[in-house]
Amino acid sequence: MPLQTQKTEEFFLKIFKVAILFFMALALVAVIVLGLNVVIQGSKSAREPAPAQKAPEKDVSLEDLKKSLLKDDAKEPPAPESAPKSAAPTLSFLENATQLYRCSVEFGKKVGAETDAEDNAGAAQRVEALRAQIESVAKEAQRGQPWVTSLTTFTCAALADPAIIAMRKEGKVKSVFFPVLNFHMHAWDHIQDEKTKFEQAERDRVEKERMQEEQRIAEARANAVFSATAAGAAFGIFMLLALYLLGAKIESNLRGLDHSLADIAQQRRTP
Repeated sequence: MPLQTQKTEEFFLKIFKVAILFFMALALVAVIVLGLNVVIQGSKSAREPAPAQKAPEKDVSLEDLKKSLLKDDAKEPPAPESAPKSAAPTLSFLENATQLYRCSVEFGKKVGAETDAEDNAGAAQRVEALRAQIESVAKEAQRGQPWVTSLTTFTCAALADPAIIAMRKEGKVKSVFFPVLNFHMHAWDHIQDEKTKFEQAERDRVEKERMQEEQRIAEARANAVFSATAAGAAFGIFMLLALYLLGAKIESNLRGLDHSLADIAQQRRTP
C-alpha cells in the first residue's frame, strides 16, 4: 500500500512538473518576444516631415484683364494729384513711373487718341504725379518693389497687346490705362493673399506632422517601458519556476536517497 501511494504521488508530481515546464517555456518565449519589442520600440526615432512648400508662382493674367475691361467698362478715374509743391520730389520708382508714362503715350498713338502736345515740364509733372501715387500705394502690405516691377511690366504688356488696342479702337472700352492699374493692384493682392494662405497652411501641416511624430515616439517609448517591465516579470516567473523545479528535484533525490538508506538498514537487520 505505501508503495502504491508513492507511485501515485510520483505520477501526479510528474504531471505538475510538466505543467511547470510548459509555463516556463511560455515565460521564456514572452521574455524573448517582449525583449525584441523593447529593442524595436526603443530604436524608433522621429521622422522629419516634408519641408513647407513655397506657394507656386502666379502672375496677373492678361486674359483676365481683357474680360474685366469688357465687363467693367467704367469711366476712367481721374489722374492722381501731383505731389505737394512743398514736398521735394524723390527718386523712388521714378524709372517705373517714366516707363509707364511712355507706354501710355505709345498706346495713345496706336489707338489714335487725341492728346494735347506736352512740353518737357508737363510730362515731368505727370510722371511725378504717377510716381507719387505708385509710391503711396506700394507702401501697403505685400507690395513694395516687387509689386511696382510687376505693375510696370504688366501694364506695358497690356498697353502693347493687339487685342486691347483693337478693343479701344472699336470703342468696346472707353478707358484702359487706369483700369489696368486698378486691375493689377487687386489681382496682385488676391494672388498674395492666396500665397500667404498656402504657405501658412504648409507651416501648419509641418507643425502638425511634427506633433504627430512626437506623440508616436512617446507612445513607442511607453510601449518599450511596458514591454521591458513585462519581460522582467516573465523572467522573474521563469526563474522562480526553475528554482521550484530545482528544489523539487533535490527533494526527489533526497527522498530516493532516504528510501535507499532505509532499504540498506533493513537488509542489515535481516539475518
